[in-house]
Amino acid sequence: MKLFVGRLPREVTQEQIQDCFEEFGEVLEVFVIDTKAMSGVGCAFIRMANLDQAEKAIQDLHEQRVLVPEKRDLGPMQVAFAKGEAIRLGLNEKEEILPCFKEARMKVVEHNEKRMFFEQMQKQQEAHQQVMMQQQQIQQQAASAGMLPTAELVALIKDGQRFGGPHFKQKWWGYCDQGWGGIRDYDPKHHHHETLAQFITMAAFEHGHEPWFRNRLKDLPAPPGSPTHHHLQHLQCRHSEVRLECQCHHLDQSLHLCRP
Repeated sequence: MKLFVGRLPREVTQEQIQDCFEEFGEVLEVFVIDTKAMSGVGCAFIRMANLDQAEKAIQDLHEQRVLVPEKRDLGPMQVAFAKGEAIRLGLNEKEEILPCFKEARMKVVEHNEKRMFFEQMQKQQEAHQQVMMQQQQIQQQAASAGMLPTAELVALIKDGQRFGGPHFKQKWWGYCDQGWGGIRDYDPKHHHHETLAQFITMAAFEHGHEPWFRNRLKDLPAPPGSPTHHHLQHLQCRHSEVRLECQCHHLDQSLHLCRP
């Protein structure tokens, strides 16, 4: 069964093509056309042992596989029966018709747009995951705020009054108004150590990401039993891997729907 393979980068080798098509069955011959086109796009002919293997290769590879990752901007390869082969086998003539140049370029553009969309989405998700991981670490450290000297806790609250904006002030005033430890004074120097540490732990949920807050807690250890930084990084990496696998699956499905 003779197949035509189009949209191949100039850098592709005969071995790469053969390895790719041998996933679907016995490959009898690979003939690469030496292209001189300015676009750098070439083609090849493949002979496979039987019809079922050839049809499976077309189904799984056409507009879906990139052999040279560095040249993915050219778009995925095109695979169809060679000219006259479908008719010889009694198949529909459409089985050997590839899209015209304009349609093919549109598919390449569409492929690149999907790839860029998923890459950008992954970057955004990874950035969000990083922020969440940092926030979790700050909250864990804030749970150990009682290990700081009272003077440091007072300094942190005063930093919040200067840099945390009206919301931090309102939160501190509301906390004082509840009379924790029997003290309703707004000056943090007049409060007990435990009262200050409890407020810092609460404030970490909203202000833990701010530099003035993080700098005061950066040397505090996480409480016993909390995930370590290495463990959190491992979870983040695994989460990203699973997400990427899902995105690649959706991209493959999208390209499958675009196949003529």
